[in-house]
Amino acid sequence: MAERKVRVGLIGAGFAARFHFDGFKTIPFVEVVAIASRTKEKAEAFAKERGIPEAYDDYRFLLDRKDIDLVDVVTPNYAHKQPVIDAAEAGKHVVVEKPLTGYFGEDIADESLPVGEKVSKKEMFAKAVANAEEMVEACKRNNVKLGYAENFCYAPTIQKALRLLEAADAIVLYMRGEEAHSGSHSPYSMQWRTSGGGALLRLGSHPLGAMLFIKRREGIRRLGKPIRPVAVTAQVSNLTKVQGFSEKPKHYLVTAWRDVENWGSLIVEFEDGSVGVLTAHDTCLGGIYNVMEFFADNCRVICNINPNNPCVAYAPEASIFEREYIAEKLETKAGWSFPSINEDFINGYPQELEDFARCVLEPERQPLSDGELGFDVVRVTYAAYWSAEEGRRISL
Repeated sequence: MAERKVRVGLIGAGFAARFHFDGFKTIPFVEVVAIASRTKEKAEAFAKERGIPEAYDDYRFLLDRKDIDLVDVVTPNYAHKQPVIDAAEAGKHVVVEKPLTGYFGEDIADESLPVGEKVSKKEMFAKAVANAEEMVEACKRNNVKLGYAENFCYAPTIQKALRLLEAADAIVLYMRGEEAHSGSHSPYSMQWRTSGGGALLRLGSHPLGAMLFIKRREGIRRLGKPIRPVAVTAQVSNLTKVQGFSEKPKHYLVTAWRDVENWGSLIVEFEDGSVGVLTAHDTCLGGIYNVMEFFADNCRVICNINPNNPCVAYAPEASIFEREYIAEKLETKAGWSFPSINEDFINGYPQELEDFARCVLEPERQPLSDGELGFDVVRVTYAAYWSAEEGRRISL
């Protein structure tokens, strides 16, 4: 008998919708049947280009459909919470892009107020955690599964690291992670109201999610329950405001940040005494940089997610490789480069979406990356903002 199709509806028609759709297209038993966006024109354009049968300007039309099994929320950060809750109330399984949610100044009427500079991070922590709790609880209450789209958990290098650590029966003592590039050009990422934070949330959620995932799995293996975070220490900065930077005639880094940081670093402590250190920033030239490292009692594992070197190329002029994609966030195609052989697969995008789709078909299956993981990412990241503002360690 042929496997039943999982029918998916997308909410959002931007950057994340594009690579999620591409991931779903690689899965034979998945069919994307509808998309909703804030404007009918944008939804219809996305649908027409990709052969999606229906397009809506209100996601509630999508939720009313009885034939949709899985709703994929790929809206900007500030617009994650309500669609997830509404989808859960409609009895739909849900996928939501990272971060799960945050605090966006939604309770402040004056939209000109720079939220990141005016609201205390302690207050943000409480409200962001409350937002995340509402989302997770809505899914539990309605008996639907919540897939948290943290692709690092599914990246082949991280999955191999997990298997090596399990084979070694390893105790992970220290983890190091970094995500960086030269800066986002999305207007949503420039201000707290739409992004919920700067580099520490927007980029750091990836290595943080991987660290939490690895310790969760280790805890289940060794102790029968996840090992969770208990304290955070952090610092943040806007490095494009360093003295002399603005005086340079040309900038290779994005500089349009309003009230969010473009550099952040945190130390997260776990309940077994182990630690993780991550850095996230928008001050890295040469393409996107994603690296994880795990130091255990009996082994060490390094994961070079981006760049990696299955393919290395050189061109004396950028025009030589003009017609071929090289890698994300690369400023020039001249010189030596590391062309990505399958960027989506290396980043784990198709794998995460297949996991979420299989959770629809298999009642006992739970996502590798779920709402609880997304909740902890929010909790740790906003504790980090609180720590950076007050200059002290924050206990969770």
